[in-house]
Amino acid sequence: MRRIIQHQETLIDYDSPQLLVACDQFNTQYLCLLVECSEQSDRFLCVPITPIRLKDFFSTLIELREIYTNPESDELFYADVVGEIIDIQLIPIVRESVSDKWLPEHDFYFQKENRYEDIIESRTVYPLSKEQIQDLLDLLKYKPLLEMLSKQPGVNVKIV
Repeated sequence: MRRIIQHQETLIDYDSPQLLVACDQFNTQYLCLLVECSEQSDRFLCVPITPIRLKDFFSTLIELREIYTNPESDELFYADVVGEIIDIQLIPIVRESVSDKWLPEHDFYFQKENRYEDIIESRTVYPLSKEQIQDLLDLLKYKPLLEMLSKQPGVNVKIV
């Protein structure tokens, strides 16, 4: 499944965004660091980050390098950006293959004022198996029938 990110907030800007927060279609937030620039595109290294860890970063409790070397999940991505940071596809990358020159320097801490106001509180995501998803899709097939039945006199069906 493709993950598409949208720019949420630029944290560091020097002629262009250097460090930013983005969000995908599942409300997962990513911390994206500019790692390469070329005439054709800018390449960002992106790591999923929970709101709690992002708050810790904004409060100088965790350094930037730590976020990338010890991510909360085993997922790391890169994104090639041409122009504006809109509808950017994330491309998975194996953590061990990340070049050391892509990683931020040690002891880089970031403090952001009003750090709690801009963070999207992610809803809890419940992982579903393929079978559970198929069961839900099968149930949706019957929704029009239930709606039709609910309109029949004497039938008391509540559709949520």
